Amino acid sequence: MDETNSLIEQRRTKLRALREKGIDPFKNKFTPKEKCNEAREKYKAGEYKEGQEVELAGRITAHREMGKSIFIDIKDQSGRIQVYAQKNALGDEAWNIFTHLDLGDFIGVKGTMFTTKTGEISVKLGAGGAGVPPASSSQNSPSESHGQDARATAQTPFIILGKALRPMPEKWHGVVDTEIRYRQRYLDLMSNDDVKGTFLKRSAIVREIRNFFHGRGYVEVETPIMQGIPGGAAAQPFKTFHNALGCEFYLRIALELYHKRLLVGGVDKIFEIGKNFRNEGLSRKHNPEFTMLEAYEAYGDYKSMMDLVEELICSLAEKVLGTLKICHNQTSDVRAAIQSALDILTDLAKQAEEASQANPASDKTIDELRKIFDAIRPQLIACSEKLNSATTPEEVAKEASTLLDQGLNSIVTATTEPLSTSKDKFAAHMAIIHRIRKTYTTLERCSNPKIIDLTPPWPRVKYKDLIKQKCGKDWFEFTPEQRRQGAHELGAEIGKEYEDFEVTQAVFEKFIEPELTNPHFVIQVPKELVPLAKLSPDDPTTVEVFECCINGQEISPGYTEQNDPIAQRTTLEHQAGGEQQKLDEDFLVALEHGMPPAGGIGIGIDRLCMMLLGQESIRDVILFPQMKPK
Repeated sequence: MDETNSLIEQRRTKLRALREKGIDPFKNKFTPKEKCNEAREKYKAGEYKEGQEVELAGRITAHREMGKSIFIDIKDQSGRIQVYAQKNALGDEAWNIFTHLDLGDFIGVKGTMFTTKTGEISVKLGAGGAGVPPASSSQNSPSESHGQDARATAQTPFIILGKALRPMPEKWHGVVDTEIRYRQRYLDLMSNDDVKGTFLKRSAIVREIRNFFHGRGYVEVETPIMQGIPGGAAAQPFKTFHNALGCEFYLRIALELYHKRLLVGGVDKIFEIGKNFRNEGLSRKHNPEFTMLEAYEAYGDYKSMMDLVEELICSLAEKVLGTLKICHNQTSDVRAAIQSALDILTDLAKQAEEASQANPASDKTIDELRKIFDAIRPQLIACSEKLNSATTPEEVAKEASTLLDQGLNSIVTATTEPLSTSKDKFAAHMAIIHRIRKTYTTLERCSNPKIIDLTPPWPRVKYKDLIKQKCGKDWFEFTPEQRRQGAHELGAEIGKEYEDFEVTQAVFEKFIEPELTNPHFVIQVPKELVPLAKLSPDDPTTVEVFECCINGQEISPGYTEQNDPIAQRTTLEHQAGGEQQKLDEDFLVALEHGMPPAGGIGIGIDRLCMMLLGQESIRDVILFPQMKPK
């Protein structure tokens, strides 16, 4: 029997022993009068004096036995407090029951506040008659309560409210395995206070978003999740079947088109927070099921919506976090970079081994490279392990980047064979060195704290100006073939099927957007990217659209919404590619009834929370992220 199964069996044995005493931990009731941290803070502030009686409840998270005394920590959502039990005070029977408690059990206690000799604020359990209901419960039927009638008249200073049959995660390190953290989030929340804090702050952010819009006269609405035609974005939808109606539906990919129907109907200021679903890839920035905020205001435009977004995000930062400067935890980035370095060293060892087996004298340089970087492998592994300790990710990144830098500097003096022995070998050597340098650059960047400054006003920069800064002032004068070649030379990933505007967008997404750490409004994007917006009067190749980029990713797009039904039909027909079934005729008919000019925004709540809460993976701000079933 392995250790976990042995512990489970021990706990089941204790549960049976309790039931034999007439105590069923799962049938008891107890209502605490305050939170654990409230009692601590009131005692610290002097509002509660020593001897103040309190009634608290929580999960046991620490257990220390010292002869005839036991100290336990109980923890609720607010925090923890120490509880002190003494055999002489409890009496033999209550003491015996108390010894059946394990880490993870839930307990209610009634006792008096005091400070231990070591300065720990604690609750001391008194003798019987303290007023907490007995461990056995009157709700049990006579047939279930063997021999417990006499006990039911007694009073005990504690009551067992739930028995944990499985052990808690290891105390000091908590849950660090990401697979377990995401699949069994309850273990993550139970053992990692920072994680719980992240999700409590996410809840506060959503609450403040609602307050923000309600305070400005917006009406919160709810629109259909199942839709006959998925519209409002270019994305692959999830498909389902409605048995009663006998037809297929799609889970919505955007909220937009129903909101515009409401503008037509005369609801001038609208917002909705709801789930969207896109049957596409998973990544650190993408989850198939995600939470979206969309808002629309009649008689607004993309400029007024920029003001709204800036005001909203600054308000959230100040109210929830108390600051406009957000410090990001770079642990995941540093961990990934170190793992990338270790993967490179593994590839290097394989190449050296293959070269040696083919011809021991064929490529001495690859073997020299292997020896140089093999020497630092144990130190890189040690760096990765430090990320689970109190060492900051910036310190770890600095140490790891120094190791790679030393290796790169050693190449110049240690290699006995010129890198240019042959064209093929030169390319192979340089590819390895390039990968190592790229990883080194990432670690060097992560060695400095990552701070996002939300202080307004935020810059507003034209899309084309940013492209010209990166690609040259003549970029938009080139032919499509020249732009494709230029993008390829820059290193952008260009698909064969890409249209000309998609080539430029690939450059933006690869090289420009990731560098926009502090807030930027990128305005007037190519018209092909947003068919639901109005053309820019001063440049008809672009539309009146902004992309609010923060932390190297788009946080919010905003439009001057298209309300010309003829122009809207033309763009949507082009987007549908001649497939009439993809055209939402009901939406177009609604526009023909007349829609006021309007501004609209969309904000991904998950990405917004990533940015505000300093998280680098979307899974760290979603309680139960999508995982492949086991």
